[in-house]
This record gives sequence, C-alpha cells and structure tokens, in this order.
Amino acid sequence: MLLVALASMVAAGGWALHRGPSTDSTGLAEDASPASPSAGAASTAAAVSGAAPPSSAASGQRAHPAVTVRYTFDGGITGQVLDGGGRLPLRVRKAGGELSAVPHGGGLAVRFPEPCEHYGAESCARAILQSGPADFLNPGQGAFTYGASVLVAPDETSKGANVIQKGFSVGDSQFKLQVDGAAGHPSCVIVGTSGPTIYVALASLTVADGRWHRVECSRSDALLTVAVDGQLKGRSTIPSSLSIVNSDPLCIGGKGTSANNDQFVGAIDDVFVTKPA
Repeated sequence: MLLVALASMVAAGGWALHRGPSTDSTGLAEDASPASPSAGAASTAAAVSGAAPPSSAASGQRAHPAVTVRYTFDGGITGQVLDGGGRLPLRVRKAGGELSAVPHGGGLAVRFPEPCEHYGAESCARAILQSGPADFLNPGQGAFTYGASVLVAPDETSKGANVIQKGFSVGDSQFKLQVDGAAGHPSCVIVGTSGPTIYVALASLTVADGRWHRVECSRSDALLTVAVDGQLKGRSTIPSSLSIVNSDPLCIGGKGTSANNDQFVGAIDDVFVTKPA
C-alpha cells in the first residue's frame, strides 16, 4: 500500500522489495488476517505502473464469464443488499460509522463514512458491506476480473482505502482493489496461496478528482492489469501458477470494522467479480 508504511517495514527488516521490469515502483503495507494475527513472515512486493499500450483495457484474453456477482445498489442498502443473481447477499457492518444511498446515473450508489482526522484510530467511524463466506468466487489459477465505479474527492484520500477485498495478504490469499495514498491512484492487488509475495498493478493516474471513474482489475495467466475508464493504466507480471483460494467473505469499503480497517471514503457503485466456472 503506502510508501511510508513500506519504508518503516523495510527499516525493521520485515520486508524486501523487488522491482519489476519498469522503472516505477510502489510501496504497500501488509494486511493482517484474523486467522493469524501474529503472522509476520517477510513479504515481497512486485509492482509495475505506468501508461499502457492501447490494445486492450484488460489483457486481451478475457474468458467468457461463468460466475458473476454484480451489485448496483439500486434497491438501497437496508437489510440484505443483493447481487443481480441473488447469490451472495451483503449486509452492513459498522463501528461508529454509517452508510447512505446516494443518487448516481439514474440509480443509487453507496456513500461511506467521512474522513477521519487520525487514520486508523479507534475513534474513527467505520462501516462496510460484507458477505458471508464466498468460496465460489475463488479464481484459483484462472483468469478473472473485478472492479467498481468510485467517486473520491481530493480531500478524501488516506493511507488505506479498500474498494473490494476478498482474503488477506498474511497467512491467506487475496484479491483487492484499493485507492491508497494522498495521490489517490487506484491499484489492483493479489496474493497467492504459496507465499506472502504481494503483487500490485498501480494505475498511473489519480481518481481522486471529485468525478466518477470506472476501475477494473484483470488477471490473465501471468499478467495483472488495472484499467481506468476503459484505458489500461498499469500492469504487473505475476507467476502463472499463482492461485487464490480462501474461505473469506467479499468486503466492500474496508477489510472489516476493527481500527485500521482501510476504510474507504467516498462513494462506490457497480461492483462486480467475474470468473470462469
């Protein structure tokens, strides 16, 4: 996630950073899995950012979807929030924060709590949407895509702001979309079951400009990409054998409701995850 967090981890000897083939690099902070809160294994971050070739917004190799969940929030956020197929309902979870439905594109989007003066403090308002266990969304080694539309103002950026997350980076595996750092650049993150290496595709532009942006993450074989408004804006090479399998829920707007939950600030709409059968 953040350069500041990464720098402090490196100083403590807990991280090793490997730079990809690009001259750009990014820092990130590891998540702690509830199943292994003391896990402190060294992690390696591999990231590539920058403008992309004009060929495709993803990777040019998108499988026909067999399993998709999609949330438009047009039915509001009271009670269960259903995806289009009614397969994976979400519920509001909160700790001092509130969610609200706001107009967007003829329908509704979800507005998350206001910024907190002291990021990660116990007193910060926290609220997310969370499913039950979502094993059927595990992509394994297969190609898959996930993303959302986001609205973030310049003064709503923070050290950590999760849009979508399933799984954790320590003692687990995960996929995640985040808008981290003061600059508000979105990034796609994946971690496999075989080790703690965190792979990041960092977009070369900000989305924290007070306008709606569509952000999409795509994994295809040995490539992870991030697209913004249909244009490929970042990529990272990954092992083709990388597998993502966990029993964790799908979370929107943060990884949980405890302090330092990477609370998203702004509005989210049109969340989706698509994977082959």
